[in-house]
Amino acid sequence: MSKTPLNPAWRYSALMLSLCAAFGARAQTAASSSVETGTPAALERPVTALVVERTELDASGAVAPATFGGSEYNRDFLRGFKNDSALRNGHRDYGYLGTECFCAMETIEVLKGPASALYGNGKPGGDLNSIAKMPGLSDYRNISLFTSSPGMSRVRVDVADVVGDVSYRVNAQAYTGATYADRNSRDSAFIAPVIEWRVTPALKLTLSYSGGYLDTTWNPQLLANQALLSLPAKRFLGEPGNRMRIVDNTSRMELDYKLANGDHIRQALLYQVESYRDAGLSYDTYNYALADLVDAAGMVKRVSQRDHAHQSILVSQTELIGRSTLAQMPWEYVLGLELGRFDYRYKLEVGAGSAINIYRPQYGAAMAGKLDTYADQDYGTDNAVLYAQNRFQITPALRLLLGMRAERFRDYLQEAGESRSTDTDSLFSPRVGLTYQLNPRWIAALSWTNSSRPQIGAKSASGKQFRPEAGTQAEASLQYTAPDESLKMTTSVFSITRKNVLTQDLASPNFQIDSGRRRSRGVEQDLSYSFTPELKLDVSAAYTSASVSQDTVLPVGALLAGVPKWFSSIYLGYDLTPALSLGAGHVFESRRTATLPDNGVSLPAMSSVDLTVTYKTKKWSIDATLVNSGNKRGFTSDGYTVTPINPREFQLTGRYKF
Repeated sequence: MSKTPLNPAWRYSALMLSLCAAFGARAQTAASSSVETGTPAALERPVTALVVERTELDASGAVAPATFGGSEYNRDFLRGFKNDSALRNGHRDYGYLGTECFCAMETIEVLKGPASALYGNGKPGGDLNSIAKMPGLSDYRNISLFTSSPGMSRVRVDVADVVGDVSYRVNAQAYTGATYADRNSRDSAFIAPVIEWRVTPALKLTLSYSGGYLDTTWNPQLLANQALLSLPAKRFLGEPGNRMRIVDNTSRMELDYKLANGDHIRQALLYQVESYRDAGLSYDTYNYALADLVDAAGMVKRVSQRDHAHQSILVSQTELIGRSTLAQMPWEYVLGLELGRFDYRYKLEVGAGSAINIYRPQYGAAMAGKLDTYADQDYGTDNAVLYAQNRFQITPALRLLLGMRAERFRDYLQEAGESRSTDTDSLFSPRVGLTYQLNPRWIAALSWTNSSRPQIGAKSASGKQFRPEAGTQAEASLQYTAPDESLKMTTSVFSITRKNVLTQDLASPNFQIDSGRRRSRGVEQDLSYSFTPELKLDVSAAYTSASVSQDTVLPVGALLAGVPKWFSSIYLGYDLTPALSLGAGHVFESRRTATLPDNGVSLPAMSSVDLTVTYKTKKWSIDATLVNSGNKRGFTSDGYTVTPINPREFQLTGRYKF
């Protein structure tokens, strides 16, 4: 089946849940060198990669809707736990602001099991790694124009060339217009140049930059209040003067040197500075419980609120990537040293604000003249990490993975007017995995993954910072590939436990202690079937049971908020002709608990269908997509705030190579 330039979100949603990365297979990023294995392709089971386009990934589980604060990564869940960080070209992203422009991204890798724990995000269940578009194309120029029925417009430019030993690529994007929400608009611009210089046949230098801004209406996120959730998705309960602005500057440098024996030494540096500001009227969750936000007359309580955040990240990674033999066994290895520093400053100010009617909103209220400081914090961490991942081919069919991450960190936290508190600790996170090729068609795999993560920016009633959160995952999978590769099927079973989760300190109820535990168990099934070279079906389904296993306040067995027990997605693509392609996709999520502890409000089951048609020639293409064609209501959740899915929306994209 030929690849169309644009497919709807649901095809890639199906891929999201597939079991990714052969146990021990390193994330193959554009900033790293792959290690040739010389083993059967069936054993490699490469990392799943998603081709990135806004209309492909909206609501697919890989990114948040366009109105979600400008952040284009989804901060929701992977295998039942919050996905609050990601990787960028193999670098750790601490996951607070995390703005990234899709215009500069080639793929998103979805890592599961041991591969996800290599760079220490503390998420044994999975991770996302975005990979930048890299140079190497000769005389390439592409422009695309996008428009949507609410009134959003976008232009993208992608230019690349090779000049002698130097190649470059520049991606740029500008967005402007109205979102589907009333009185909401969005403006943004990003530019991302990359230069690659082949200094010698063995030495390559890569320099890249990503910078831009987002200026948008600050739309208060919905909360688990039944009256608020009953409103149309377009309803806006802030003020037209509410504003939010994010500014991002990220620079990367990498040296890759190929040794005489074929091994690679990689030295990479990342430096990122981001700032965030918002100001306007939002819901008064400071003085009212969620159930009391809206009164009998339909008036929702509001406050004047102003936030300011600033973060800086500096990361150095030095890696040796290669292959050898050990006791006559083929051996692949990644050995690395990571040095990092993360600093974050946050200030929150709150004042009085007028209520607004949720059914017949009348705008025009101004912010209060005086705001009180609710939070004023500086916190961060310094860390030094040794990590290794080794894969041994014991027999032609059997592989063993042994990996570990040893980390020494120093966290700090300083509240305004208080002295700085610090905490130093060490972490050790081992992992092991086995893959066995039962026969040419079947592969079985087992893995056990451990991860640890410092709890940055929090302290106990005694003033001490908390123990690191620890997680473990056990996973088994079975994969089948038909002789003609028309059918590929993977079944995975997993169990994840996270301990040292923060929970309420009963002796000091305004503080927390690190004695909670959470557990997630599930089954994932993925199937890809080609009826003919032109007609292909992708199906994905998952059952996830995520609950509290230990807590001081919450009942054992309470479901984790926002996590659907049942998820499924189906995508059917058909190439009518080499130029004309059709696609249809369906996604379903079962009813979910809205908050933890459960306040009695749940999010209804969600079912949505996308339709797309693509016409392409050698020089240009046109994609027309009808998002949520049935105009169904639905919500996603991060476990507290709630985001409605896009109402029915028509999107049109044209591309031209010149």
